[in-house]
Amino acid sequence: MMKNLLVITVLVLSLTSFQVKAQQCCPTSKSQTIMEASINQQTTNTVKFKIDGITCAGCSNAIYNALKEVEGVVEHSVEYPGDIAIIKFENSKTNIETLKKIIEKKGYKVEKVIETTQNES
Repeated sequence: MMKNLLVITVLVLSLTSFQVKAQQCCPTSKSQTIMEASINQQTTNTVKFKIDGITCAGCSNAIYNALKEVEGVVEHSVEYPGDIAIIKFENSKTNIETLKKIIEKKGYKVEKVIETTQNES
């Protein structure tokens, strides 16, 4: 029994060591670094919508899932209760009107509350 425990411990330590070495051997390529830098320099907007018609968590999930599919949405949350959606998006890929229409297409009335713009670096 003690021998089996020793063998298992050695195997676990060996695999852990192998995984650490495997992660270290793959440096980030120059093109990947340039691409990440250009993504990080995108201008993002954050909009806060007041949404009428949310009656349950299922409604907020439906809106959340619809926004998740939109190209350019970086982060988003839909609060119930509270009936608020906060959406951070890349303004080069989508806009407030598009986001509003997506929520309205689900059957809700949308009112813009606050909008902010940030240059990401």
